[in-house]
Amino acid sequence: MVNGSRFWTAVRDVVVPAGKAALATGLAFYLGSLLPSPVGDYNYYAALGAFTVVGLFVSQSVKESAQVVAAVVIGVGVAVAVQSVSWASPLMVGASVLVCLLLGALPFLGAQRTWAPLAGLFVLATGGPDPEPMAVAYVVQVPLGAVVGILINLLLLAPLGLDELDRAMARVLKLLPEQMRSEARRLLVSPDSMESRPSGAGPSPVLADSRSQLRRAIDQVHRARRGNARARLPRYRDDSALTRAEAVSRCAAALEAVSMIVAESATAEGDSGADLRRQAAAVLEQAATTFEFALVPGQDDDNLALSLQEIDILLEQVRATSVGTELDHVLFGALGVTIRQCLDVLESTDLFEHRDPR
Repeated sequence: MVNGSRFWTAVRDVVVPAGKAALATGLAFYLGSLLPSPVGDYNYYAALGAFTVVGLFVSQSVKESAQVVAAVVIGVGVAVAVQSVSWASPLMVGASVLVCLLLGALPFLGAQRTWAPLAGLFVLATGGPDPEPMAVAYVVQVPLGAVVGILINLLLLAPLGLDELDRAMARVLKLLPEQMRSEARRLLVSPDSMESRPSGAGPSPVLADSRSQLRRAIDQVHRARRGNARARLPRYRDDSALTRAEAVSRCAAALEAVSMIVAESATAEGDSGADLRRQAAAVLEQAATTFEFALVPGQDDDNLALSLQEIDILLEQVRATSVGTELDHVLFGALGVTIRQCLDVLESTDLFEHRDPR
């Protein structure tokens, strides 16, 4: 079952995009060859234009195609203008690249600004003493290929970014219980051995990086749905995957706040302070178990109930604790509320009903 799932994942991630790219570039090459000579002699530029956009989301492919065309026009125009003044020389090549890069800095070109110097150098390298035919072909063929790529994306399985979203969410869900147990261990260090307290207190850089990747995946899915016909199919109309991913992202952010709480808390002073820290550690340990079992098939919600029970015990201890324990009673009260909110978010989004069958 696992091998079969990996096979179909490989098909979606590798074979389908490769087939689309092959179809788009081949079709663009053929259509480019139908144009009158000498423009039709440069039909490989049409294939290049198709290749640049066929793997993008629909909204991206339209926007970036326009940016490619604008950057190509700039680069070709600069090369033709410079070549009309002077024949090939190091000074001419350097001046062309300089002007293309300066014009390429215009904000509307976005990430496609590198096409300007690239197009300019192509014209200088292959245009010869009469660069106009090649320049015209470049300006015509690249947009033609881009249009073909856009149409292929519209008609054939334009990406929605859901696989990337699932992988990013799975990474965060795996890290959450690990981070909770790490914070629990820090809380249980003896007050007489501060030098032995685990290092690295504070938010985990790995968790922060994984949460950033999840946020990017969420943003990509939102962009991918714009203008995408697949998003209107019944199979893809359900926004539950996005809702769960948003919830997981909020939980990761909440856990980063918990890490700051643990880092700022003092070592236990007296019995009440030690009890607070032990109960806060118990909350984190039980929450970690709840997260681990949430994605296991056939599990009930007993762990969720136990987590809420541990949080209630912690909050009762916080209310009964005197202010003589520095700010620990405030910090651990915030910890309990934060973990409860995280569990409530996951429960309200039915994450526990969408367990990973693997």
